[in-house]
Amino acid sequence: MLTGRVEAGQVIGFRDQAQQALEDARKHDGLIYAQVGRQVRSDGGEEVIFVSVWRDLEALYQWLGGTDLLHTRVRQSGSSDVFEHFEVQHYEAYETAGAASLEAGESEAAALASSVGG
Repeated sequence: MLTGRVEAGQVIGFRDQAQQALEDARKHDGLIYAQVGRQVRSDGGEEVIFVSVWRDLEALYQWLGGTDLLHTRVRQSGSSDVFEHFEVQHYEAYETAGAASLEAGESEAAALASSVGG
């Protein structure tokens, strides 16, 4: 999960880079889900989040090009330059979820989001 703040003058460049990152991630074996979300700020900048879910850490490492999580593709591609601030966090699930569990979780999340107006 990457969260960050993009300056107003960098939003268009970030959107292009985010789309490229999504397309690249979606080509890799082991990706279960990836999406970018944004919240527009009053100054024209954006708060952004990039979430990806991988089958296992090995699949994530393959996409990143190594196990050094401090130097992810975000930094290698130069896209960190568009951020006022960003943070990357990698989490490993306690359990491996099967496809049916993931689909049920997505349905529950969608129901919850619609019940709270999201």
